[in-house]
Amino acid sequence: MKVDADKCINCKRCIKACPMNVDILDPRRNRKNGTECILCLKCSKVCPKKAIRA
Repeated sequence: MKVDADKCINCKRCIKACPMNVDILDPRRNRKNGTECILCLKCSKVCPKKAIRA
């Protein structure tokens, strides 16, 4: 998953929507609290600015 920093408004809806608790805004975002992104795209779907893409 990639975040377009120019489009991102830092609303953090992506983080709240993630079932794996991955902080996509964190540069080390592949892992957080021992969990990994499962590519469910929930973060992308809730982004109001469409700043997240696979």
